[in-house]
Amino acid sequence: MRACRWLAMAGALITSSAARAEDAPDFHLDLDTGGHTARIADLAFTPDGEDVVSASDDKTIRIWDWQSGVTLRTIRGYLGNGSDGKIFAVTVSPDGKTIAAGGYFGAGLGDKPPYGDIRLFDFATGKMKAVLKAADYATYDLAFSPDGKILAAGGGDGIVYLWRLDDKSATGWTLDKKLDADSWHIDKLAFAAAGTRLAATTTDNGIRLWDVAKGDEIALPADTEPLRDVSVLALAISQDGSLFATGSKDGQVQLWRAADGTLVRAMPKQDFLIGSLTFAKGSRLVASCGYRCADKHRSVVWNTDSGEKLLDYSGHDGTVYASAANAGGSLVATAGGTRNAIQVWDPATGERKALLQGVGEPVTAIGIDPANGIIAWGNANPCPERVACPEQLGALDKRLELPTTERFFDDPQPLTEPASFARAALSDGEWSLHATVGGKDALENAVLEIANGGKVVRSIENDATNGFAHSAFTLIDNGLGLITGGNDGTLLEYKAATARVSGEFTGHTGEINAMVASEKAGLLVTGSADQTVRLWNLKTHELIVSMFFAGSQWIAWMPQGYYYSSDEGDKLIGWHVNQDRDHEGRFIRAGQLKKYLWSPEMVRRAIILRSAKQAVQEMRPGVDNELQKLLQRKPPEFGIRLADDQSKVRDGYVAVEITGTKEAGADVAGFSILSNSRNVGDIATRSVDGNKTTVEVPVEDGQNTIRITGINEYGYLTERSVTALARKTEKAEAKGKLYVAVIGVDKYPFLTDACSGHACDLRYPVDDATEFLKVVAQKSAPLFSSMETLVLVNREALDESPDKAQQTYTVASADNIMEPDSHTIDDQLADFLDRPGEHDTTIVFVAGHGINIDEDYYFIPTDGRKQDADRWKRSSLVDWGDVQKSVERAKGMRFMLLDTCHAANAFNPRLEKDAQDARIVVFSATAANNTAAELPELGHGVFTYSILEGLRGKAKTSDGGVTLFGLADFISHEVVRLTASKQKPFYYVGGVENIVLAEP
Repeated sequence: MRACRWLAMAGALITSSAARAEDAPDFHLDLDTGGHTARIADLAFTPDGEDVVSASDDKTIRIWDWQSGVTLRTIRGYLGNGSDGKIFAVTVSPDGKTIAAGGYFGAGLGDKPPYGDIRLFDFATGKMKAVLKAADYATYDLAFSPDGKILAAGGGDGIVYLWRLDDKSATGWTLDKKLDADSWHIDKLAFAAAGTRLAATTTDNGIRLWDVAKGDEIALPADTEPLRDVSVLALAISQDGSLFATGSKDGQVQLWRAADGTLVRAMPKQDFLIGSLTFAKGSRLVASCGYRCADKHRSVVWNTDSGEKLLDYSGHDGTVYASAANAGGSLVATAGGTRNAIQVWDPATGERKALLQGVGEPVTAIGIDPANGIIAWGNANPCPERVACPEQLGALDKRLELPTTERFFDDPQPLTEPASFARAALSDGEWSLHATVGGKDALENAVLEIANGGKVVRSIENDATNGFAHSAFTLIDNGLGLITGGNDGTLLEYKAATARVSGEFTGHTGEINAMVASEKAGLLVTGSADQTVRLWNLKTHELIVSMFFAGSQWIAWMPQGYYYSSDEGDKLIGWHVNQDRDHEGRFIRAGQLKKYLWSPEMVRRAIILRSAKQAVQEMRPGVDNELQKLLQRKPPEFGIRLADDQSKVRDGYVAVEITGTKEAGADVAGFSILSNSRNVGDIATRSVDGNKTTVEVPVEDGQNTIRITGINEYGYLTERSVTALARKTEKAEAKGKLYVAVIGVDKYPFLTDACSGHACDLRYPVDDATEFLKVVAQKSAPLFSSMETLVLVNREALDESPDKAQQTYTVASADNIMEPDSHTIDDQLADFLDRPGEHDTTIVFVAGHGINIDEDYYFIPTDGRKQDADRWKRSSLVDWGDVQKSVERAKGMRFMLLDTCHAANAFNPRLEKDAQDARIVVFSATAANNTAAELPELGHGVFTYSILEGLRGKAKTSDGGVTLFGLADFISHEVVRLTASKQKPFYYVGGVENIVLAEP
């Protein structure tokens, strides 16, 4: 929104405390939102025009299939602190096989060169092929010659390095020439005139032109002299190579003849900095705005023959510093705006063809309700018509109740009703803050004025050392102190009277857009262009937790790596692990370490204690370097694809190749395979060829999503997926069996006063379980070849109602109905769930009490008991992790229906998360911070009653019967209706086909 090109702003990198021991991994926590999270510095089309390659300050290179809008590959080099690792330049070789990248690649702030190494990556794999070492200082631009035999690089030392292909060199390239640009900063360079000329622009000494073959500089006419006094930031070569265009900080755009540098034409001067230039088909030149754009300047298209403006393109909502055209010039890609988006569009018509961006948005507004423990935020630009407006507080439109000792996490919610949220304090008593223009670049808000009684008593001028500009600020401590955030993520606390720094909050790396401090809550809450909301301890400056929200997906994580997330949220963040400077980095997603780091209770405790460090010490004493140990290990890396040869595959199956199994560190037989969310279980290995294994996977007619999950000895998980269209078969597929296990616990004889001083007995779980079994037998079983059952309920409760007992005995033999004690549940359920096959369907229904103990969740069986008033006897409980493993092991389609949250604060997030990741359909009675209602007039818990009514036909949406999605929608609305919105059920049906569950 307020980015400035020459500020060299920081990317949206989220760093964690990396181990410095020699044998410890060097790692950084980083978002992966599906797009760039910081300024996109350079763009290139591949020679065939099929893909776009982008380079960013977020220290990644992305290869996009621009027509589908997805990232095909993310390339990561070495990622360091601060600017170390930012990629300023990217170019693709004419044969499309190599990506060259340049940027700031070195530690330090200018005192420990080199920083200008060029990294060469293999386009197909992302592997680093070579590193070209010559330049000491940052490389700002790269260009291949049209024949691909020369690679030119220029940057912070004013030298152009010409590398020539050399098969005898270890890197494949040899440094051929050095061309002195008499400058401290070459910004752009490009080959012209069929590769015989090389043009360059500088920020401190105008433009240059060389004869490539001779290496001689071509003397330029007097028309170029005025450019020595202004930064020239943009450069483009015409489609035929005969012209080059330059754009400068003061809005000048000029056309020059490539052969000799003579001026051809000056285009109309603009009142904005020229961020980028690109020639397109039909003598078109696209110029984009780089600063002071507001809402009126974006990209303009001129006819270079006449100087006439052909159209304005206003697709981006902010600055643009990168652009490129495809080989024929029929399409242009521009990159920028508040969401760091790439847009591919037609320069002749202005029609947008593609939008390439991640799922996140900058956080532009922050508020807090300290009395109720609620934070709020918004993402809209508060002043699109202005360059910057730190004093204008944006609109709040989302809210999150922070967890407390009495309540768990809840999902973020829309802010639908006005509420009293505290905002940034721009004045407090006699003290006030005001941002104004200043600094060497005359930025809109480079100076923060501190006034007392209306008189300015101090001012803080920001520069490259403290954030460039004041993008958000607030008074604290009754006006005696202040906190101000900069464009690069710098967040400093000052004493108001002296304007001296009194502390630093370290973590953000994008522009600080909004903040609020609450003395009562002990929190500083901030929002940033790095798309995160962060909670800080106001007194100690410790980062407590960071949060990222994107639609229905979200994740909250601690600096130590522990996290809580929505079902797919942990796919949006992970750890970049450096291999060393001359190798590509590894990226390990948070979900791959779920076994160790997924801990909602840890995140909750960190917020309650206002300290992430204290939460770890309290909940996992002595475990202070778990993440470092984990990241020393490699996750299972493997690939899958449909085999080319499907000729010998059985009907109803497809052949899938798994490659890289040796590197995965896991035997193929240990892989979990899901086909349309049916657990395939044991796989038939058709062939093994070196490091490639072909397996046959059962599929259904139509489209099938096949997911293969590998786990190695270290507990790492890696998931890959592929889509297959199955061949239609002449014979109808045989119906599978239906396996139904029901557990209902009414009686708790050892818990006579454990539920708030009362007995823990319940009224309806046995009725719920047996009636569910009856309805499934009537409505669902006819859809299958047969039904097998496991019934674990209190016989005493069942026998209290002879009619219901008799109904149950007609479905399940009396001899097979067992007491739901801990030992029986553990043994019988595990054995029962080992029986389903890949075409079968399993339903597990559980009703009773559940309880959270620290980070774990337990079902309370009929023999559950306590050691004392405060401690449960864990050996008497059913560890839900064991139940979960049994369900995950079951082959075929799996359903879990859970009415286990009758007790307050017995929310079961791990159950739901594990089930979602295993693609098990989950229906749960309540979401977080709800208790499940039992209405006597219904004779059941509200949740179970809604399921029964839905299966009986009220959820029917078509003549075919009751479908999965129809039932989910019915249960959701019916529970809310029956409880007047006091209870909200949870369900997960993601990635599952909409099968019929009950007959019409």
